[in-house]
Parts: sequence; structure tokens; C-alpha cells
Amino acid sequence: MAANGNSTSTMGEVLRDVRLALGDVFGGGKLDPKQELIVDVLFGLLGALARADGVVSSEEANFTNGLMDELKLSSRARKLATEAFDRGCRRQLDIDTEILRFLRTCPRGSKDVDRVYESLLRLAAADACIRPGERRFLEKITLGMGYEPAELDTRLKRIMQ
Repeated sequence: MAANGNSTSTMGEVLRDVRLALGDVFGGGKLDPKQELIVDVLFGLLGALARADGVVSSEEANFTNGLMDELKLSSRARKLATEAFDRGCRRQLDIDTEILRFLRTCPRGSKDVDRVYESLLRLAAADACIRPGERRFLEKITLGMGYEPAELDTRLKRIMQ
């Protein structure tokens, strides 16, 4: 992080954007089964992406913790999110299976799919560098969630500006 605080303020802006995108999904209260699925898949994929380049950076960890705070997850939802993130970091989930499980409840093209996809892209951009392992992960997610390959570069360019 930069000593001048710019990185911190940028991270705050990113988290506000994600909170606004996901805010109507999680109201800070008890999660229904669909919300539990979204938390489990989202944070599992965030963990897998954070580890995709071999190391979970401090920016990625801060992004994830900040996202939990911004979404005002209950203690139970936060526990679910933390366990899912850890599973993803330990590579104890199958990405294809997670995508299919998610798409059974949230169809391609839905706002929920777009919100999860956007959160993944923002995590990848949190440290201002997309490494090859992260790129491969994002390419797989992009196709799996039903986006055209060019969507990845279009969104990353917007996010990283």
C-alpha cells in the first residue's frame, strides 16, 4: 500500500462499488438459502482467485475482509464467507462445479451472476496487477458464467483505470 493513502482510498471506492452492486442481495440480516449459496460461491471463488497466482496478497485479503464489512454480513454469514474463502485458498473446491451450482440458482445473464463476476474482477484488480494465474482463472470464469471472452478485457480496463 502506498504511504500517501491513495491505495486505501481507492480500495474504499472499490468496496463501495461492490457494496452497491451486492447490497440489495444482502441486507445485513439472516440469509435465505439463495443468499447462502451466493455467499458460499462468491467467497469460495474469491479465495480460489486470490490463490491463483500462488500468494494471497495483502490487498486481496483486505478487499475480501472489507467486502464482508461493507456487505454487513451477520456473524453466521461472515463465518460461512470465511470458510468458503479458506476452502478456495486451499484449492478444495472445483471451479466448474461451483459455477454450475451457482448457475442452477442464478441463471446466466442475471444480476446475481453479474455481481459475482464483477466482484471477482475487482478482487483481481485490487493489487493493480493481473498475473498469469489470475488471468487464466478469470478467463475460465468469464466463459463459465456465459460472458464473451472480450468482456473480460473490457471490464478489467474499466476497473483498472
